[in-house]
Amino acid sequence: MADGAPLRIWRGTVHGEWIDYNGHMSEGFYGVVFGMASDEYLIRMGFDERYRTATRGAFYTVETHIVFVDELAPGAALAVDTTVAGADPKRVHLFHELRRAGDGALAATQESMMLHVDTGIDRVTPMAGALYAVLRADADAHAGLLPAGATGRAIRAAGT
Repeated sequence: MADGAPLRIWRGTVHGEWIDYNGHMSEGFYGVVFGMASDEYLIRMGFDERYRTATRGAFYTVETHIVFVDELAPGAALAVDTTVAGADPKRVHLFHELRRAGDGALAATQESMMLHVDTGIDRVTPMAGALYAVLRADADAHAGLLPAGATGRAIRAAGT
């Protein structure tokens, strides 16, 4: 169970092949990092090969929203802090904060919604009770951590 603080369950480094023509991490690799952080959270919940085999369960990401805050240089040490923004038996709603591990500076955020799917029938179904118990405990521990407006943001249309 979470202790009332975001979970720091993913760490890594900016790889050379992630660098774009501007000399910093390319936007697509922010998504790669956030995807790895989501995977680590699911593993923490108990979502492993045994679970997938026994239940045919999988998590499908259906929506994400990334906000880019700062550039990341080659070789920069990274850490992702994960907050469970919401949960129900069929959905996982995560909020990730990508930080430079050295100084803790925020580089980007991602809000992500994942659905639990039975791959045998290709339908959204409730996850197993043991997974949901971990998710629910983390969601309860994280309640109130995110400031108002941190989730549910939309892109404004150009010209408005």
